[in-house]
Amino acid sequence: MNPVIRAKLDLIIAVTAFGTIGIFVRYIALPSSIIALVRGAVGAAFLWLLLRWKKTPFQREALRSHLKLLVLSGVIMSFNWITLFEAYNYTTVATATLCYYMAPVFVTLASPFLFHERLTARKLLCILTALCGMVFVSGVPQSGLPQAGEAKGILLALCSAVFYLSLIHISEPTRRTPISYAVFCLK
Repeated sequence: MNPVIRAKLDLIIAVTAFGTIGIFVRYIALPSSIIALVRGAVGAAFLWLLLRWKKTPFQREALRSHLKLLVLSGVIMSFNWITLFEAYNYTTVATATLCYYMAPVFVTLASPFLFHERLTARKLLCILTALCGMVFVSGVPQSGLPQAGEAKGILLALCSAVFYLSLIHISEPTRRTPISYAVFCLK
């Protein structure tokens, strides 16, 4: 298959899988923690099967040097999923997802402190544009501030975005380990 077509198909599949997770999670009658646990277990099984299918040896030595950070990343990812899935219970899937998409804004704002990057005028303009767009898409100008239950969902989704920021920061040194790369590709 043509590599460009393959890349486009992979992107469509990934975006569809990520974009529909809220719809499925919202209608599963299980606690968010159980859904996250099952999602993690299925992901781990898939990675194990993928390693076996490709006949890739499991590189224990590559993981040992970063084991603590990988475990911490797994814990943070679990809280990331749990708070996002819980947000779906209190607000609409669209609102929770929109708030979760604040993660890149948070990463950009935190990048001078975490990654020693400059916060340029262009980045600030992009952040301001994203925030304005979020406000208009959210419907707040038309319908006013959210009710208490919906506000809880919004806060949970924003908390999930902060966990995602933490995940990016904590797992930066582990990016070169084979298992970490595979996990980030599946996220």
